[in-house]
Amino acid sequence: MDSDLTAEDFDWLRKLRDAADAKRDPPSVPMNIAAKLGAFGLAKPKAGAFTITSKGRDALLDQDMRDAEDR
Repeated sequence: MDSDLTAEDFDWLRKLRDAADAKRDPPSVPMNIAAKLGAFGLAKPKAGAFTITSKGRDALLDQDMRDAEDR
């Protein structure tokens, strides 16, 4: 699954996570990225915006672990 996601997709997923963790309004995600994150179940529409799902949080954790291994 993650092989189809770009670094930009993960950046937006991090922005959604950070907004949710800080209890802020989520940023306005570009439609092409929102569609991709939604198709993978990593984000979902909520009150006119997108919010991260638990699957999205897991994908970020996996990606962060892969990034750490590459260093």
